[in-house]
Amino acid sequence: MAYNEFTTVGEIFGLSAKVVRENDVFSLGKRTLAKVFLRELLDLDTSATDAELEARYKACSPRRNIPAESAQFWNFVEKEYLHLETEPKTMFSEICFRVNEDLVSLAGNLSYIRKEMAELEEKKKIDGRLTAEERYYRNQLEYFESKNIAAKAEIVEFMTHKIKPYAISKASVKNPIFSSVAPLFDVGPYAFGRRLHWVPTDPYDVRALDTYSNKFMDLPLRGRREIVKECMDSPEKFKKYAAAYISGLPDKFPSVREKILDLVARSHILFRRKNVFEIMLSHYEDKDYISFVSMAPLQIEGVFADICREIGVSESQLDISSLNDKLQHIDGKMQSFFYFEYYSFKFPVLRNLVAHGGLVDGELEETAIHLMLDLLPVCELAVSGDLPVMYALDVLKDASNEKPERLIEWLDIRKSAAIPDFYGVQDVIARAESNYSKQEFWDYLDGELKKLREISHIKASEPVKVAGKLKSAGLAEEQAEKFLRSSVRVAKEAINQNNQKLEKFRDLLKPKG
Repeated sequence: MAYNEFTTVGEIFGLSAKVVRENDVFSLGKRTLAKVFLRELLDLDTSATDAELEARYKACSPRRNIPAESAQFWNFVEKEYLHLETEPKTMFSEICFRVNEDLVSLAGNLSYIRKEMAELEEKKKIDGRLTAEERYYRNQLEYFESKNIAAKAEIVEFMTHKIKPYAISKASVKNPIFSSVAPLFDVGPYAFGRRLHWVPTDPYDVRALDTYSNKFMDLPLRGRREIVKECMDSPEKFKKYAAAYISGLPDKFPSVREKILDLVARSHILFRRKNVFEIMLSHYEDKDYISFVSMAPLQIEGVFADICREIGVSESQLDISSLNDKLQHIDGKMQSFFYFEYYSFKFPVLRNLVAHGGLVDGELEETAIHLMLDLLPVCELAVSGDLPVMYALDVLKDASNEKPERLIEWLDIRKSAAIPDFYGVQDVIARAESNYSKQEFWDYLDGELKKLREISHIKASEPVKVAGKLKSAGLAEEQAEKFLRSSVRVAKEAINQNNQKLEKFRDLLKPKG
């Protein structure tokens, strides 16, 4: 390539990508790769010295502020043209070190799990059976074993196929606009490496799952960690903290009763149980723990079953589903269900203890406290945006506020969204659908239509599809018909104008004379 003032940005980008693609930066290093790039850019052979490359570039480059000192000059070429800030080989080594640490952690997790499983198996041979609690623990161990094996397989896949591109991306120059927020999102190339970013305990360590894993979750992270640590060290501390959390602070922190009743008022799932919930919560406040403890596990399981119905699990499936089956249905379809392990392996032990009369008077208050704290996250799940009805309500709310993207989305779900009368949204639906007749909505569709780049894309474009759906639904029919009639002409005119602008821009880049 003969580099001069007429060399286009696209040509330079293409050459940069070609040099990175055709050469191994890990064996050559970024400095050598920068020299390869300049030789090809300046059309010089391999005999050209570093000084010749530098001098030739400075002589023919139209760029200003080219570093005068050689070391800074080569750093400039590496960053400006190869977009490399750090040595990829160095970054590769750092990533390998972190991968090794993660594999050691996984090996430790699996070693502990298998030791525990062997001990349970030995106990079963000696005693002839395992207790119900031990059987749940065995299930927990098997679940975590599979979870850790899957994590190990993902790391092996990363090391085999993805580590080099990832190392290059980590070695690249960062966009200053995104550099300040990048640490929040780029926390690791595989799930195990991200395991401690958003949660207080290691979700892959079977020992980290305890009876507090779903409790106090709306407290600040650091404060919650300290409280849970104290609770694990002292049952009395747990009762003290839990009692304060459940009671709340007037005008500062709502009580669990207030939180639950607020959720009941927002969810048709929970509202069906309103009377039972009010009686149950009254039993707790009256310290009638035996009544509360008798009712709470059944209500928790009942809410899980209702959630299953909301996400499409049939009655015939529910009839043969255990609690764990129900939880698996929910875990598979709801990203906001963070407590699968707790309700699968810890909650059933408490539930069975209640169901089989295994509690004595001294344990009733502590059991009631645990169940009250178990009930709250289940009620919160009933208003999750992952539920189809809640998602539809969110879309409808935005559509009623004239947000065009949500109006389009509401058009797609308006027939399938079975929103119960409980939510009283008929007026909201009418308000939302009246927005289809407003000029602002059609201006939005017109703008989207004019973004098309190919004439062949017009008929299958989203704006044309939306207009067709509105016409079929009997909404804003006149505007939809008008839009459909003019869509091809409007899109073609916009495409032609864009092509003319592009051609003029290309003419400006062509060498003169």
